[in-house]
This record gives sequence, C-alpha cells and structure tokens, in this order.
Amino acid sequence: MKILLSLMALLLVGTGYAQKAEDLFASGNTKVSWLGIDFSHVKLIGQFAQFGSAGEKNATQIKSVYFPGWNNLIPDEREKYDVAGMLRKDKVFYDLDMITAINANAPTEALETHNAPQYSREDIEKFISSYNTSGKEGIGVLFVAEALNKASTEAWFHFVAINMTTKEILIHDRLRGEPSGIGIRNYWAGAIHDVITQISKNRYRDWKSQFAQE
Repeated sequence: MKILLSLMALLLVGTGYAQKAEDLFASGNTKVSWLGIDFSHVKLIGQFAQFGSAGEKNATQIKSVYFPGWNNLIPDEREKYDVAGMLRKDKVFYDLDMITAINANAPTEALETHNAPQYSREDIEKFISSYNTSGKEGIGVLFVAEALNKASTEAWFHFVAINMTTKEILIHDRLRGEPSGIGIRNYWAGAIHDVITQISKNRYRDWKSQFAQE
C-alpha cells in the first residue's frame, strides 16, 4: 500500500513538472489560473497623474489605490475583461493573492521615470523566479506591466504563461495596449482591455499555431 501511494505521488509530481505550452491549448483537464497583473516593475512615464478633474496622484496613491483597482476589474467585470474567452476556456480560476501581495510591497521610489525600460524575456524570467508558487498547480497566466506611458499614449504588458510547479515560462509575448476612457482608472483600464482583445482576436491563434500539437 505504501509503495502504491509513493508511486501515485511521484506520478502527480511528474505530471506537474511536465506541464508544457501546448497544454494551454489542449481540451484536457489542465488547470488554468489567472494570477493578475504584476505592477511591481511598472514605470509611469510622462504627465501620468494629470487627468483633469481626477487631480494629481502621487506614486504611493497609484500603488495603493490603482494597482488593486485595475486588478479587481478583471474578476469583477468578467464579461468585459474576458480572460476565459481570451484563452478559449470554459473555466479559468482566479487566484490573485500572490500578485496582490507583490504589488502591495512594490517600491515607489523609482515608479515615476522618463525612460521606458523595454524588459526582455530574461528580465521577465527573473521577476517570475521570485514568485512563491508553493502549493499551486497547472498553468498560471498573468500580465507583467512594463510601462504606462502618458507621453506616448500607450501601455506595454508582457503576457506570461507559466508552469506553476517549476515557474518555467511556457509562453511569453510583449504587447502594446492603447489607453482610453476618462480618469486614471478607466484610462489605463482601456489599455488592459485592448491587450485582452488583441490576444482574443489574434495572438491566441498565433500562439496556438506555434505551440499546439496537431
């Protein structure tokens, strides 16, 4: 009996470690979780806080109010910010606790800057390596925010799908979002929505042709 249980445990661990990019496109039982938007490395560029009647917001206010506000939009308004539809899934689990904690602890000293960072895949791998995914399984999907650039009217996000057991990046893509809307919250939420729409209409198909098995 002990031998059988040990073999089953090894099988489960092996299955977790064997998660591949193609599993995101398969119709099997792979658990897919939306982890949120990691703003801990984002840069705010230009006259970011100047939004008419919205008034000026300092970096601490942006972190404490808008980082969670933008993250909560996706589970709160699931029909508009349709992550499940974006990934062609009947069901996606929402697991925001880890990213919420990361954003809450993000430093604000270098949040506002004049230069866009243009993070590489290696940069994203470094960010992901610090995540605590203990006890999580399946595939985790998230956006890593790179820049909210008021000067050039654009936002940049990295779509990342990871093996939750190993933290290996399975799929990575850097995407430009076009902001829209009135007020700080809605303006940059428009960029998030734009990126979700791009993935749903175009990028998902491109990823599937690249990673999915025939």
